[in-house]
Amino acid sequence: MSPPTSFPFPFTIAPDTDLWLKPAPINGPPTSLPLISTSQPTFYVAVPLASFVRAAVTVSFLPQVLYDQAGLALLFPRDTSKWVKGGLEYVDGVAQRSVVVTTGGGKGADWSVSPPAPGTADATGRVRTVVEFEREEEGTGTSLFIKIGGEIVREVTWAFSAPGDAKEELWVGFYGARPAKPEVAGNFAVSVEKWELDVKKGY
Repeated sequence: MSPPTSFPFPFTIAPDTDLWLKPAPINGPPTSLPLISTSQPTFYVAVPLASFVRAAVTVSFLPQVLYDQAGLALLFPRDTSKWVKGGLEYVDGVAQRSVVVTTGGGKGADWSVSPPAPGTADATGRVRTVVEFEREEEGTGTSLFIKIGGEIVREVTWAFSAPGDAKEELWVGFYGARPAKPEVAGNFAVSVEKWELDVKKGY
């Protein structure tokens, strides 16, 4: 879905939605794995990968059940098992700063969480933050820096590495998800207060 043109933008998310990938165990007993979920609603813009500079979103929501989440996502349509998402996610009773990355090839997701920035939650428990994905080119290579609440929480070194095609497409946008089953919780409401996307011209 394309992003809206006016803000704030409220959207409602059904339960049993997620962006997640967990492979089957090696030499393990038969299970329900691999677990692949790409059911999260995402409002995105398609841009050339080489043109991406920065994306930012300001989101707010009232977390209620485990894994309620909202933030930014980068999706690589050439490989649906390759993506990056970052934002706030409700874990251990707190809306933590959360980042999940997958490198493609169905290899599974790498998840990390860290405590929220001071002032993320208000007196009612509603949380609000700014999530930023930014290309970094001043170091030894080109990386994706992920900032949540004004602080860098993750560096993804492979996001812009050796693209086979300078015009390879990238989907950039904001998303929300409620992995809880319908019998556990109903719909999940997220408000997007601001959305920004900067790209290089000429691609």
